[in-house]
Amino acid sequence: MDGSRGQLLKLLQQHEALGISNQIDFEKFYLYTIITHSTAIEGSTVTEVEAQLLFDEGITSSKRTIVEQMMNLDLKAAYEYGRKWIEKQEPITVDWLITLASKVMARTGSEYNVNGGSFSAAKGRNL
Repeated sequence: MDGSRGQLLKLLQQHEALGISNQIDFEKFYLYTIITHSTAIEGSTVTEVEAQLLFDEGITSSKRTIVEQMMNLDLKAAYEYGRKWIEKQEPITVDWLITLASKVMARTGSEYNVNGGSFSAAKGRNL
């Protein structure tokens, strides 16, 4: 048992020395996965690889609609906005929630005109 334990510890030390764990940005990978799966619920067919190319390189996919790709960009911007807000440790207010919602719909939000007035989902406010 000691020999196996010692060998395992040696392998773990080699793994750490090689920096293998640092080759993948797990925080970014996690964020991109959340965005891809969240927008898929809304109908986006953008894959994780396509999202990574879009976010990191600005490369769009000819296989996906511009709306699907904008949806992914909007959600990424909203997550980034939310993370910065959390770092500031400021209270969540109605205005903050409206701003966050407008970021989610910035490029894909519609305007709604009803008897009570007009509303822009992209701007998160009445028109």
